[in-house]
Formats: sequence, structure tokens, C-alpha cells
Amino acid sequence: MTRFRHGHATHPEWRMATELALAQIEGRSQDPLWSRNETLGFVYFTSGLAAHAQDIVALLIARTGIADWVGTCGQSIVATGVEYEDEPAIALMLADLPAGAFQVFCGTHPPPAPGTHTPTGDVAAHAALVHAEPATPDLAELIEDMAGKIAGGPMFGGLASGSTDPLPQVAGRVLNGGLSGVVFSSGVGLRMQVTQGCAPLAAVHDISSCQSNLIRTLDGLPALDVMLTDLGVDASVRTSRDGQTLLRAVPPQRMRSGILVGLADGDAPRSGPKPGFGDFLVRNLVGIDPHNRLVAIAAVPREGDRLVFCTRDAQAARSDLLRICTELRDELETDGLQIRGGVYISCLARGRALFGTAGAEVGLLQSQLGDFPLVGFFANGEIARQRLYGYTGVLALFTGH
Repeated sequence: MTRFRHGHATHPEWRMATELALAQIEGRSQDPLWSRNETLGFVYFTSGLAAHAQDIVALLIARTGIADWVGTCGQSIVATGVEYEDEPAIALMLADLPAGAFQVFCGTHPPPAPGTHTPTGDVAAHAALVHAEPATPDLAELIEDMAGKIAGGPMFGGLASGSTDPLPQVAGRVLNGGLSGVVFSSGVGLRMQVTQGCAPLAAVHDISSCQSNLIRTLDGLPALDVMLTDLGVDASVRTSRDGQTLLRAVPPQRMRSGILVGLADGDAPRSGPKPGFGDFLVRNLVGIDPHNRLVAIAAVPREGDRLVFCTRDAQAARSDLLRICTELRDELETDGLQIRGGVYISCLARGRALFGTAGAEVGLLQSQLGDFPLVGFFANGEIARQRLYGYTGVLALFTGH
């Protein structure tokens, strides 16, 4: 099995940055451990190079002979073991996928219709990498619609970010607005995990009564009482009807880290006995009603859905990132697979803002999964499965035997 050739560089001049990244790729051309005759290219660049997106793509096509490129602009971008922040930079990765194993799409070139098969009999639209413009109207609905065109495989991606306007996307050519990306057939090995940087405060609860965004009861008990118990509030205070008294009783570290809720569809299968935040959509807690013992959240749940109170901080984010690495490593070892390349898309609110230093996330990925080819960017919203997330990291791995 070969790995995908990749390269990355920073330079204030677009051509030099691109040439430096290409030089790394070309330097691996004679090594049998690396791919050859690639058919699909991934490209991510920062705002400092966005104005030259057309020139960059033209140069990439001319130098590599690859016609199909996908990518977008990020305020920061990542590559194997490195993060480029607030500087003009580019990251490239080349994949040697078989003809018919993928199809680049955009508004004028739709993906294969559901039920379509490749000449080899694989499902044509099994998985997808999706990029999008943050200002696109009805974006959540468009993402859900796109997920409906994917036959069971992972859908992953993110919203373009950066200080430039417009924010260019690449899907065979440079374009602006809407959704674009590439769909993969079922013959392409892909594994995906989602980390929302959260740690559960206690057990998962069933929403037994709710109205709009108000949670009335959890497991048949008043929702506020359950939350206060999970937060570790002393039993002598939990019954108070005074909001300030209740807030003062919450342990200070919980207040500093913030209190959030993770929601999961009650009909969805549980991945294990413990809350796995790839299964949950994390949303903010927006208020409490001490008199009626209600909890208000920034979502509209349904009775029967699952809920877990959680917190987000650097320690929780690091632990959850370790979790997805461990789960992916176990999957790969069990199935006898190796990593050919990967795409990592993280939230703008993570990175240095959460971990304190640049490159913490990709450094952890490298330490846990090895020195594998990786490209990606920091997004204005992350796409995983059929949902648009926030504060999330999405890791997709291309695998092979």
C-alpha cells in the first residue's frame, strides 16, 4: 500500500508558496512508498493567497496533470504536524484513486444520482467531502439534502473561512458560493470520527417531556433537578426557587468551563455504554426556570431523544481528541488497514484559542496515529454526517491494505 504524496509551504508570493509545496511532492516521486499517477488533488490555502486562487489552480493542473482539484480557503490551514496561522500558506495532497471512484461536484455539476453504480459495480455516491460558503441561504437544509444523496458512507467537510471576500472554493475550478466538493464511491476506503471537545458531567438521560426548546423532565424527573445533580450541587440547595442561589451553588470550575448539552436522536443506535460525542450534537444551555424546574437549550429536541450535560475546555477537548484517535486506531488494527492520507477540519474557536498553542491538534493526531499525510483547514462551521456543527473537529482517513 502506498501513501498519498503531499506538500505544504508558506511564502508571501503565491507562486513561490505553491512551487515549494509542489517540490515536496515531486521529491517523493521516485520513492515506492508514495503514490504515483494521481487522479485527485486536495488544496487548502489561507486568506493571504485567496486572491490568487485561479492562478494557483491553473499552476497545479499544469504541473501535476491532475484536472480534478477540491479545496477551499481557511483562516488557518493544517498539514502533517503543522498549522499555518495568519500567514500566506498552502497545503496539497494527491490521491491515486481509480477512474470512476470519485466525482467532483458543484452547483452546475451535480453529484451522481442516488442508486448510480460505477462500472466496477460500486455505489457511485457513497461518501463525500463538502465545502460551503458560510453566507449560503438555508445552508443547514442544503447540507441535509446533500447527505440524503450519500448512500451510507461518511460525509465530512466545513465552511470556508478567512478575511477575504468572497471566500473561494475549488471544485475542478475556482468558484464562489453554495456547496461544492467531491463524492467517493463505495470502493474508496474511508473512516471518519467527530470530536466536539466535550466531557460528560454524568450519565445520559432520556428526555421524557419537552416543549419547544424547554426541557421539562429527564428520566421522569424535573429537568433542572437532574442538571443540578449532575453538576454536583449540594442536595440542600437543589430545591431552592431562587436562581441566584442555585447559580452560586454550582462549582466554580463548571461555571468557568461553561455548561452545554449534547443531544442525540432517541432512535439512533448507541455507540457504547459511555457518551461518545460523535453521537451527540452539542448546543448551549441558554437558561433555567427555578420555579417550574425547567431547562432551556439552544435547540428544539423531541421526547425520547437522549441528552447529556457536558462541559468544554482544553482538557476535555484534548481527551475527546484522544478518544477518536484511539477508536480509529482500534478500527484500523482490527480490519488490517493502514492510513493512506487524511483530511482534518477544525473550528476557528479551537486551535490556539482553545489549546493555547498553534498546532496542538495536528500534533496530537500525529503522536497517536503516526506521521501520515494530512491536509485541512479551520472552518467557520464543520460538516459531519448530515449536520452542521460548531466547536468541532472532523477527521477523515483514506485507508487501504
